[in-house]
Amino acid sequence: MTRRMKLMTGLSTLAAVSALALTGCGGEGEGEGAEGEVDLSTTISGEAEGEGAGAEGESEGATASGDPATDDVAYLKLLGLVRGHLIAFYELYQSGSQDMARMHVKHPESELYMDIAPAFGPRGQTGFADELTALVSAAAAGGEVDSEYSDAVEALNAHMPAAGPAVMLLAVSEIIRVAADEFDIGVEDDGAISNAHEYQDAYGFLVASRDMVAGIETTDVNATDAISLAHEQIELALASFDGLTADMTEGRPSTLYGAAARIELAARGLM
Repeated sequence: MTRRMKLMTGLSTLAAVSALALTGCGGEGEGEGAEGEVDLSTTISGEAEGEGAGAEGESEGATASGDPATDDVAYLKLLGLVRGHLIAFYELYQSGSQDMARMHVKHPESELYMDIAPAFGPRGQTGFADELTALVSAAAAGGEVDSEYSDAVEALNAHMPAAGPAVMLLAVSEIIRVAADEFDIGVEDDGAISNAHEYQDAYGFLVASRDMVAGIETTDVNATDAISLAHEQIELALASFDGLTADMTEGRPSTLYGAAARIELAARGLM
């Protein structure tokens, strides 16, 4: 009961702070909206993490959590980002946008995989470079990729550590914060999608987050409440997307930042 009260109190505080901030800057729907949006990316953590702030994909691997070799939140975040790229790739490839899809399938020499690779040894794992290489090759050939995709996803999932709900949700909140950064880069103030790659990345990261939340097993009522909240927030964030090849969207990055902040609060309420 104490933890449930802690969770609900924290969420009420966030709602109150967000409402006051929105009141002070006119809310999301007034005027041009961009300058008046509340950036919830730093509401909880107290510092900007910087993902997505540079050129395309440059700082996706950056993490404020710690060393992925020993920090499960940092490790799960990187695995989730890789998974998100694979999701964006597969959905685009299956829809016929193969050239666009290939931009999302990452070779083991890519920066993101290189960020996570040093953690495999200390964790007694071998990595999934072979599976990624096979998927890249299959995609380059332009044929069927179902088998290679399934192998890559299975290998990635086998590297997921056994983590409790709080750790999983903290990692998810960080992944969604990266998604918010990518969405902010990819979508203009008027809703025009100016960088399809970043917009698609954001979608993939959210779907990966949803999958991670769905995989949490617990019988604790407080954790169940937090998981339900996370599902709700992720679905709200996914409503910002109108197809991976859309030209316009009514979504706003503040929706994704808000989801990340609320899920982080829920996770910390379990600690």
